[in-house]
Amino acid sequence: MYAAVKPLSKYLQFKSVHIYDAIFTLHSKVTVALLLACTFLLSSKQYFGDPIQCFGDRDMDYVHAFCWIYGAYVSDNVTVTPLRNGAAQCRPDAVSKVVPPENRNYITYYQWVVLVLLLESFVFYMPAFLWKIWEGGRLKHLCDDFHKMAVCKDKSRTHLRVLVNYFSSDYKETHFRYFVSYVFCEILNLSISILNFLLLDVFFGGFWGRYRDALLSLYNGDYNQWNIITMAVFPKCAKCEMYKGGPSGSSNIYDYLCLLPLNILNEKIFAFLWIWFILVAMLIALKFLYRLATVLYPGMRLQLLRARARFMPKKHLQVALRNCSFGDWFVLMRVGNNISPELFRKLLEELYAAQSLFKKPPGADEI
Repeated sequence: MYAAVKPLSKYLQFKSVHIYDAIFTLHSKVTVALLLACTFLLSSKQYFGDPIQCFGDRDMDYVHAFCWIYGAYVSDNVTVTPLRNGAAQCRPDAVSKVVPPENRNYITYYQWVVLVLLLESFVFYMPAFLWKIWEGGRLKHLCDDFHKMAVCKDKSRTHLRVLVNYFSSDYKETHFRYFVSYVFCEILNLSISILNFLLLDVFFGGFWGRYRDALLSLYNGDYNQWNIITMAVFPKCAKCEMYKGGPSGSSNIYDYLCLLPLNILNEKIFAFLWIWFILVAMLIALKFLYRLATVLYPGMRLQLLRARARFMPKKHLQVALRNCSFGDWFVLMRVGNNISPELFRKLLEELYAAQSLFKKPPGADEI
């Protein structure tokens, strides 16, 4: 099992230059790692055995394959018998009598859980993949030398002057495209979270409402109610009906009671994912509001830079950012997040010294 998930640890390793912010990382990297870990766990046959196990006296390999492919079902009315230790015993009404087709609730999702989790991991990773392509290594080019030259002050000063020349040059259009691409990826993150809510609700048939009640009962210590609700979403036993030709050519109906071992794990995995998806979606929505505020309020952008630069004098900062566009501010903030506050303040002080040598041109853009 460790060998299967070991590549995920390398995927989550911290790099010297961060091209994503913390919330972007939670959505497009940590979530992907969690979904892949759940996928590996559910597909590990050595821990949970076969995904379906039916009771019978002959041709059981064929029965298992048939019930796995065509699906098992429970009655619309499922009774759950609480046990003393807080567990529950599932007794579908279909076990003891024939259930009419109109009263059958087929467990159609069971075969697809692993594939859906895998699909979700690809979809959640898509914004990070797009941004990695569009970013093009710009931040690494601007900031990586500071990490390599941490002990060499002369080389660090040299690279600082390179950054001053870079931000004194006219890259407004390039930086604006850089900002728009990043915001597009953030909007994509929010859209994927909303789409994920709709997908899971359709896939499990009212997943969000049911699991809200289940988690509330778990929080209140009502384990019997937790078992009743989760058994309705993830039943542990079900009935499978199969037709076989008899000696005379007519069809004989055989029914089997089948256990669904993976649902023991599914109910725990999706309880955690219920909380995780809502938490990440809320953070992404708040980040989107923050991004909107930085676009609408120039004073907020100035204060954010000033806080990162250890409260550099406001007038000096305004002079340093005299010709700074919104895209320039965004790239400056990304650079500031990847170098120490002391170096970032030195960078802005060098920009202030460079801008002080020139008069403000008429109609120049300000942050």
